[in-house]
Amino acid sequence: MRQNTSSPRASLPFQCFHTCTAPDVSHTNAVLFVRGANHSRLKISIVTFTENEDHQNLMTYTGSYSGIHRFEAPLSADKSRNLFIYYFKIALMNEENKVVDVVWYSSLGMSREPPLMQHCYSIEFFNPHPQWALDSIVYQILPDKFAASSGYFNVDGTKYDATEPVKAKDLEFVDLDEIHCGGDLDGVGAMLPYIRSIGCDTIYLTPVFKAPSANKYDTEDYDMVDPHFGGNGALKRLRTVALGYEMKIILHGTFNHTGDAHPWFDRQERTGKGALRHKDSPYRDLYTFTSEGDVYVSDNHPNYPKLDYSSYTTQHAMFDGTNAIVKKWLRAPYGIDGWVIDDANQIGDNGSAKNNITRLSQLCKSAREAHLDCLVLGEFASDPRYAISSDGNVDGTINYTGFLSPIRSFFGGINLDGDPTPYSGEDLRRCCEEFSVGVSQHVKLCLLNQLDNNRITRFHTIIGGDKYLYQAALACLFTWRGIPCIYQGDELGDVIDKYQVGPRGLIPFNALKDRHVSVNSAETQGIISELASLRHSNPAFSRGSMLFICAGGAYFGYTRLFEDRFAIVLVNASRQQIKVEQGSMLFPLLASMYMPEDCGTDNSADTGEDLLIPLSGRNVRRSDHGEGLEGLYELLSREKLNVKSYGSTKTNPEFEAKILKELFAGKQLTIPPRSTVVISNKK
Repeated sequence: MRQNTSSPRASLPFQCFHTCTAPDVSHTNAVLFVRGANHSRLKISIVTFTENEDHQNLMTYTGSYSGIHRFEAPLSADKSRNLFIYYFKIALMNEENKVVDVVWYSSLGMSREPPLMQHCYSIEFFNPHPQWALDSIVYQILPDKFAASSGYFNVDGTKYDATEPVKAKDLEFVDLDEIHCGGDLDGVGAMLPYIRSIGCDTIYLTPVFKAPSANKYDTEDYDMVDPHFGGNGALKRLRTVALGYEMKIILHGTFNHTGDAHPWFDRQERTGKGALRHKDSPYRDLYTFTSEGDVYVSDNHPNYPKLDYSSYTTQHAMFDGTNAIVKKWLRAPYGIDGWVIDDANQIGDNGSAKNNITRLSQLCKSAREAHLDCLVLGEFASDPRYAISSDGNVDGTINYTGFLSPIRSFFGGINLDGDPTPYSGEDLRRCCEEFSVGVSQHVKLCLLNQLDNNRITRFHTIIGGDKYLYQAALACLFTWRGIPCIYQGDELGDVIDKYQVGPRGLIPFNALKDRHVSVNSAETQGIISELASLRHSNPAFSRGSMLFICAGGAYFGYTRLFEDRFAIVLVNASRQQIKVEQGSMLFPLLASMYMPEDCGTDNSADTGEDLLIPLSGRNVRRSDHGEGLEGLYELLSREKLNVKSYGSTKTNPEFEAKILKELFAGKQLTIPPRSTVVISNKK
């Protein structure tokens, strides 16, 4: 790659770190840490926006410690919006106090030009998102294939004991996607103690409203829980049981389209007044028709006619009416705790996504009017940042772009569409960082992370059943920024392969209550329980910022920071141990944890390190030996640290002593093969 020769300097002798204020921490000041250059040679401004115009304010130098300089500036809110965006301008001075180089620093790193607004740091001054969600560990359920209160599944007239695993060969000639299997909500209720026992405190149900298909995405009646699942009474009973176990319930809402069997559309002509065959139908304006009489549909499914949100009738039924669908299920006696909005990017007017962001906001506003503390997530087939960065919109999204897709490509080499896309650690870092730029810290914590869901091939399958990679990936899931979500069966281990449990296959959960299906499944459940406890023990996992600290061929690492709590996570997917040069990769952690408020001045000369060269907005590291950080490493060594390893290397005293010795030395870190190492400080 050609160097940027427009600068009079071949490299920059300084390194910066800033992270947006974490939730529930004061938003009054922005703090930028800089190392490498003498503070007197730096002139730093914070650039904020008021009414879409940028304003520069000079930052104040407030002291140095161990070669790290701190600059601060007050944050002044733009009264016109809750989302506050900003970036930094850094000028390098010479001995005559003349500017010799200027760069800009944003959430995308350093650049030679002012960053675009969507690349700026952003925070929300008023946090509108439900705080319970940040501490949640979610379990997603496909009710028809999960648990049957009758004690047996009924597949095409054949009964299968729900207490024993159902082998794939028993269903060789059955398409489970097309047939009801007998799972119900009372069965889900009976399994709540089991779900709670592995550390999950929220259940997320795929569509449950009345529909002719097995998957229930073709809603026939939004006011009725499908009789296959036990009807409305079953959801009331499930709510009662869930309250007893202090668990939340989230439903999946197919608000973009109905099924063609819905009385509003009525393809089968059951009512004689459906919109499809009657132009004078009272429901005609709920849908959009072409001049030839064809209806606009979702995802090219002829049985998924799209709702037209420009219609008052649609608005009244879905979100505006007193008993609108989005409100009804959030209120007593059902009292669910949130929605996942299906096809959130497609919802709009006139058979299209026109006015999409407005319609999503109206659905969210209506939901919050019915239940102030509800969680509203979107499921987007495209880039969701336009919505999650908009005031009053969804709290977050199913995190396909920022976790699910890159993590599957890294560990399994296969993307969400099943295409071979082997990711290096650097590919994963780039993908995840580019997705998160410009998104507020509050929203990032509400993104729902998964390894699996009901739409894609099992993660365990794409990694070839490698139990060590599976355990390493689970550790990533629980330590990543956002809400971890286990999809039904994720905790089965080798049982997934043994019985070929697909994403929409029957789950023999009653057989797992005593964890006796296999040794590996019991081990996997134990690891999930341990990771859930680890997550709850340190708020850095649920509320902290996340920064990548290293990335390479088959490895990556990141740190989580929140007030005085932190964690370091190192991941190696290869079959050989990897040694990573520490350099200043822990500079963000050391600065944010150990820079004293009353530190003095530091007039030492530049370190002489060639730290960063801005290339096309990228930070390219040249040489970095971490000079000057020894004092902060000494403070780190005084911490009480907890070391856990998940994968081929298990946690033991010898390994813990070895990794901590390397960490405190500040030279190299050794990441064991097919493992994730988690180092976190204790309270």
